[in-house]
Amino acid sequence: MEDCAFIGDGMAVTMDGFTVSPHEFPGGDIGRLAVCGSANDLAVRGVEPLYLTLSLIIEEGLEPTELDRYMESAARTSAEGGITLVAGDTKVVPHGAADRLFLTTCAIGKRVSAAAPVLQTSNLQEGDVLILSTAPGRHGAALAAVRFGLSAPGLTSDCALLWPSLKPLLDFSSLRCMRDCTRGGLGTVLCEWAEAASLGIEVAEAEIPARAEVHAVCDILGFDPLYLASEGCALVAVAPKDAEGCLAALRQSPLCRDAAVIGRVVAAHPRMVGMKTRFSGLRYVEMPAGEILPRIC
Repeated sequence: MEDCAFIGDGMAVTMDGFTVSPHEFPGGDIGRLAVCGSANDLAVRGVEPLYLTLSLIIEEGLEPTELDRYMESAARTSAEGGITLVAGDTKVVPHGAADRLFLTTCAIGKRVSAAAPVLQTSNLQEGDVLILSTAPGRHGAALAAVRFGLSAPGLTSDCALLWPSLKPLLDFSSLRCMRDCTRGGLGTVLCEWAEAASLGIEVAEAEIPARAEVHAVCDILGFDPLYLASEGCALVAVAPKDAEGCLAALRQSPLCRDAAVIGRVVAAHPRMVGMKTRFSGLRYVEMPAGEILPRIC
């Protein structure tokens, strides 16, 4: 249930498919998303993304100029992250066999701190502090606004490479684990961590960074921002002694100016997540029963 696998000598690999609809959205496109999504799965485990393979499934009829835009976007994003495209493949399928374009990536990287403990959810301990790197839900909300024809000025996907923001956290010896809040959003990550560690988690709704435009879209469509996808947001767990240092390091990144402590790991109610609401009530955070917003990645 981790985001990448280690394959020896500190090397790690992850693989992902991208079928997002629409292919272009405020703040990104399928090309940028494919690179960021794969690279971030390495970054949250303390692995520097180095190499990428990219496979294309193209439906007959896709305009070459449109394909060029996505490939140029992927190339720019790779260059931005210092990632080398080392292999690829292209297949064309008949019209109607795919939604114009599907991408599959395989990202490979190397741990920069080979002597440090491997970042994984089994490291979680009672008392650990949970830090969210930025306001969640922007990717899912941006896609929802496009699909349902909503006007949402200022709302863009948070699709971005996380490695530059997360790398400084590796200097803290008590860093436990990290996870990017993609499919299922922050709520799903919290539930997965509580289940995997057999511990409880408590968070405060008022402490979770929020964007008014995300909540506006959710209010109109009846979505819960806690479960909307993010593509440039990470949850970080660290021991209390290093919490302030990690928070300060995150806030040095332009992507994480609004980073905040949102909760703690507790021994009570193991495998369950509790949220203190803005009205001082207690709400249980549950795993989503299904995909609220399909094809967000």
